[in-house]
Amino acid sequence: MSDGSNADGELARELFNGFIGSHVLYALITTGVLDQLAEREGAAVVGELARRGDCSLRLLSALLKAANRLGIVRYRPQGDTVELTAGGRQAHRLRGYFTASVGGFGDVFRNLDALALGREKFGESIDQDGRLTAVGCAQNWSFQQAIFDRATERIDYRHVLDLGCGAGVRLVHLLRRNPHARGTGIDRSPEACALARDRAHVMGVGDRVTIVQADVGEIVTGPDGCPGLLDVDLATSYFVLHHFMQSRAGGVDFLKSLAVALPGCDHFVFADGFAEPEEARGSPPLFTLAYELFHEFTDVALVTHRRQCELFEQAGYLVEQDLGFGHPLEHLFVLRRS
Repeated sequence: MSDGSNADGELARELFNGFIGSHVLYALITTGVLDQLAEREGAAVVGELARRGDCSLRLLSALLKAANRLGIVRYRPQGDTVELTAGGRQAHRLRGYFTASVGGFGDVFRNLDALALGREKFGESIDQDGRLTAVGCAQNWSFQQAIFDRATERIDYRHVLDLGCGAGVRLVHLLRRNPHARGTGIDRSPEACALARDRAHVMGVGDRVTIVQADVGEIVTGPDGCPGLLDVDLATSYFVLHHFMQSRAGGVDFLKSLAVALPGCDHFVFADGFAEPEEARGSPPLFTLAYELFHEFTDVALVTHRRQCELFEQAGYLVEQDLGFGHPLEHLFVLRRS
């Protein structure tokens, strides 16, 4: 991104084309076209893509023409073929960030002005799309799974609790890895809960999974609301913890309450994203600007990675592992009671 010193309109061009590019890529994701192209080594026939995705051939061609100019694909209208560029394949790998930002956070970003002016209020007329946020997180699993598996390969468990289970990707993965375990997933989004139940059923573990639509904070402070927590021996969460780290939302007290609510829990495996330290700020990494802006507009104060480690220590947790989770500001923690 330009530093703003270029007088010939370069910054404006980058801003405008970036806006269009994000929506073009998002359309390729949600129509399934990006997945179809990523599955192939060579070129695909555009007419076949349109038929398989039930798309208008004319409009899909227009979308691919724009994607070609953006460098996502190589589109040859004369032969009616298209294939991903190397950059397009990387965009496919990182597609979850676009699904979460353009789709899951989209209502907020489309209404930044109305929120700033007080004409709309988050959680009432403006909200996060829980289904698309869950789908975006699930898409990122493609490059995060290997890190997660390395971190948890030596952990024994019989009952997994996934706080903010989203589409159920991690919970189902853990149950398939251990056929003797059962799992409980909690998420406030009814759409995410539906995705998790469907995934558990399709992947053959539906009889060992309970999905509860509830607020994680209420479950932690009132564990009677979710039966069977006393024997949970592994608790996981994915991009949920930051909602409770500010002092007015619990902070250290939330972490202590979590340990009390799960007296039999041996390990806590938490993944989250963090605020960029002021001294390190420059051109933001992918997703960071969207993540920080969204949470500022939804009144969630993000903490830095260093501050999160301090909170764990103050709450009585021992950090056994602290791993980068595929993004400069995302980490996976494996914790035990100290």
